[in-house]
Amino acid sequence: MLAKFRVTIHADKAKYPKLLSNGNLIKKGREGKGRHYAIWEDPFAKPCYLFALVAGKMDVVQSHFVTKSKRKVLIEIYVEPGKKKETGFAMDAIKKSMAWDEKTYGLEYDLDRFMIVAVSFFNMGAMENKGLNIFNDACVLGRAETATDGDIEFFERVVGHEYFHNYTGDRVTCRDWFQL
Repeated sequence: MLAKFRVTIHADKAKYPKLLSNGNLIKKGREGKGRHYAIWEDPFAKPCYLFALVAGKMDVVQSHFVTKSKRKVLIEIYVEPGKKKETGFAMDAIKKSMAWDEKTYGLEYDLDRFMIVAVSFFNMGAMENKGLNIFNDACVLGRAETATDGDIEFFERVVGHEYFHNYTGDRVTCRDWFQL
């Protein structure tokens, strides 16, 4: 079963200053009494296991990727506080992956933003949630002073692998598990 999602998240702003989900951010604002909200909409039908919601205290690093049609896509990498300096390899890897997908297959990224969330307590290596990839930070974060060539290659492999699911797995997928 494929489904489109429109999600409204309500939370205490002090405890959960970042409210993220799949798709495009439609609206965000304050609700009073220290609460806030965010509305996300993913216009593409997807399997339910690709739904994601992340709320918490995170630092963010932002950049942009300009597609072949000259559309400016916001790229955001969310990390636990204090880890912003470790995002450079992941940011480079996602831009290389987006460019490669366009050049090789003509597949231009299809949302307004692409987000990576990297946390130390994620029980998997990574997950290809549409527009909001979630990673164990060991798979994407590294310091320029200490990362080896092997580390950098690993980051590129993992980030690319999850990003390439955007079409092959997230948008082009089986109808349901019985189709396997």
